[in-house]
Amino acid sequence: MKTQLLSIATLLCAFSATQAYAESIGEAMEKCRITDNSLKRLMCYDGVAKSLNQYEGANEQVSQLKEYKPSNSAQARPRPAQVGQQPVPTKPEHEFGLEHKRDLTKATSEIAVTINAIKKNLRDKYVLTFSDGSVWQQTDQTYLKIKEGQAVTVERGLLGAFYLGVEGLNKRMKVKRIK
Repeated sequence: MKTQLLSIATLLCAFSATQAYAESIGEAMEKCRITDNSLKRLMCYDGVAKSLNQYEGANEQVSQLKEYKPSNSAQARPRPAQVGQQPVPTKPEHEFGLEHKRDLTKATSEIAVTINAIKKNLRDKYVLTFSDGSVWQQTDQTYLKIKEGQAVTVERGLLGAFYLGVEGLNKRMKVKRIK
């Protein structure tokens, strides 16, 4: 009889001890966070979310989250869809040669510009700065007599190629835009 009472008392003490200490949500989340296996960590987080009522202070924390209203600075942040978008320039000439970064449906097929500066790179190819601020580099070995202040045209070719031409010459130099 005494052993039965002693075993029942032991069981009651064991169950009451676990209920006397109820862990908080923060402690439960910390246990999940230190789990190495990502699947087990996810299952742990799901278990915490499904049984929120067993944790101390869960009702207060949930009610605080429901009452939370973002400040004006949080509302002014751009939405994720806006973050990856590039600003649209006002003139299409400023984007000529940057087709790989935008839509080509309304693309210009040719621009007429003036050469502001001419340099040669280490491989003896021209690097040209135009009046609109764009910088282009020669990609082939074609020789074309050009000078600063000269008016030239850059036209679109097939398969994303661009060609620099001078009026009055039947020769073109293949170029690519670098800035």
